[in-house]
Amino acid sequence: MRARESVTCSQFQDAVTEYLEDSLSRGDRESFESHRDSCGLCQDFLNEMVDCIEDLGRLRVDDLTPEREAELMALLDGREPTEEEMDRPVGASPEEMLRELMTHSPEQRLILVENSERFRSVELCQLAIDQGFAMGAQDPPKALELTSLAVMIAESLEEESHPLGLVRDLRAKALAFMGNARRIGSDLAGAAKALEVATNLIADGSLDLTVKATVLLLRGSLLGEQCSYEEAFNAFRVAKAIFEEEGRVREAVHASISIAMLLADSGKPESAIQELEEIRAQADEVKASRLTLAHRHNLAFSLLACGRSEEAQRLIPEVRDLHSSVGNAVDLIRFKWLEGQIAVDTGRLRDAEVLFLEVKQFFVDKGMAHDVALVSLDLALVYLRQGRIGELKTLAAEMLTIFRSLRVHQETLAALAFCRKSLEVEQMTVGLVSELASCLEKAREQARFGAGMSVAE
Repeated sequence: MRARESVTCSQFQDAVTEYLEDSLSRGDRESFESHRDSCGLCQDFLNEMVDCIEDLGRLRVDDLTPEREAELMALLDGREPTEEEMDRPVGASPEEMLRELMTHSPEQRLILVENSERFRSVELCQLAIDQGFAMGAQDPPKALELTSLAVMIAESLEEESHPLGLVRDLRAKALAFMGNARRIGSDLAGAAKALEVATNLIADGSLDLTVKATVLLLRGSLLGEQCSYEEAFNAFRVAKAIFEEEGRVREAVHASISIAMLLADSGKPESAIQELEEIRAQADEVKASRLTLAHRHNLAFSLLACGRSEEAQRLIPEVRDLHSSVGNAVDLIRFKWLEGQIAVDTGRLRDAEVLFLEVKQFFVDKGMAHDVALVSLDLALVYLRQGRIGELKTLAAEMLTIFRSLRVHQETLAALAFCRKSLEVEQMTVGLVSELASCLEKAREQARFGAGMSVAE
């Protein structure tokens, strides 16, 4: 946490242990307590943690027999342990242990990981990372839960009990994937904090170069969200070079797709198309269907972004088939977003509106604020072209609030503020409508165009 600044719920929960151990600085403690006093959910979270600690005391791992662990887990759930739990075998698989941990609340998981040695497992940590990454495109809150658990486990591991550098690399990976989950969930500040720590962990040289490349790849995605394009390009290119040197073709193709997405987002869709065409054969040869999906989807998106809508339209049947066979819910909604943008380009504004409203509601339900804001810009342009000023006025106020909360580029905020102010005029002139359209187009370009796709394999 940063001193004397407001904190988010996730930052509050990350700092609970430090608060209870009285290791926060004065400024951080004041920020923590200010949030606690204003947020009922976080008050409940803190109280539950305190109650658990008071009930359990400070257990020592050496004293935690399987029977005592069963009692501990039952106590966390407020019940008596069952006979099955008391007789549970010690050698449970990582999959079984992960399912077991995920039945508990985040604060209960922390207590269990701290007090039960069997959860201090490299394999369990890696499984939580893998499943968290896989959930990123489907259920961002669940992805954050899993990757946060991976961080807990990684931090519980003793470095001297494992091969040199392994624990440090695992911590860097866990933090990087947690940061990526926060980015997908629009918590860019939380993502930056986690990825900064992960980057520092690999700064002195990672034992496993692919870990370094993975951290750079995820950091590049965040930098792209922050419109720090040059830094993002550098991170992606270094990651790609490492993957190529290590013979990791699939990961290298993934890095190339990330570069292409960034090129399109930064206003260079023709360069994005070139990048994607260069790796078309590789994307198909690695026989990773989700990489093929990402390749074709982003090729269609890039063609549309540079005005080649007929070529984009010709790709749509193949992209639709790929989404049907290997896509997930978020992939499919991004495809509908892309279809909506093609509908705008071909003059089918009513079809575009229906698609954009569906996409917007999906992202609202998922808590993906950045994507809500972006698709709202597309919807605003549809309303403007239809002359529906009342709906546009309401939407402009909503967008300005969302973009302010995301702390996006100031020019984007200025364009939206002008849009909202102009809409207060009762009679819209042709000149003002044209100026509003320019402002909304400018805001959309600066905030990233949208509808590109990140892929989790």
